[in-house]
Amino acid sequence: MVEALSLVAAAATVAQVGLLVALHLLPTGYRPVRDALSDYGIGRYRRLFWAQTATGGLARMALAGALADSHPSNPGVVSVLLLISGAALLTMPLFPTDQGSSRFQTPRGTIHMALAVTAFAAVTVAASELAGTLENEAQWAGVKSLIVIIPWVMTGTVIAVAVATVSPRLKPVFGLIERLFSVSSIAWFLVVSIELARIAS
Repeated sequence: MVEALSLVAAAATVAQVGLLVALHLLPTGYRPVRDALSDYGIGRYRRLFWAQTATGGLARMALAGALADSHPSNPGVVSVLLLISGAALLTMPLFPTDQGSSRFQTPRGTIHMALAVTAFAAVTVAASELAGTLENEAQWAGVKSLIVIIPWVMTGTVIAVAVATVSPRLKPVFGLIERLFSVSSIAWFLVVSIELARIAS
């Protein structure tokens, strides 16, 4: 079961990457350096955004199940955090983001931001917790540096995203900072899910 769920998580993450690349290649009118990923949830290509949040949510839930069933068993807090992050991602399309000067103009937009913060924070803490658990496990020695370094990158970029949300100076590069977080979290999911599948096989 661990191997199967890990492969589901890896496949869902790859699908999410494909959908994100498609959104950036299509004529959406959004600017990757400035505009948030959530902006893609509004407009003619919103279904692709919904699909990428669905695949991201599936990856989180599958990896949560794989880690919970792995041996040595991983602390339950990591699986719980991944489930919370996945649930937040799956719910986000129901509450499209606010655009313009503020992301908190309407109750709907405020809920969207709360879900985004939950999704980002939960997966970042999960990655950090897992790094502390696995850094001394011999089976994970091949990716030890990655499972230690990537959570630090995730932490730095998620803090920068939070600051850019309210800082006029960083708003022009908000999209770039958010995408750096997305790249680092995607890398983490691929490393952990693929390595977990290898160990379980």
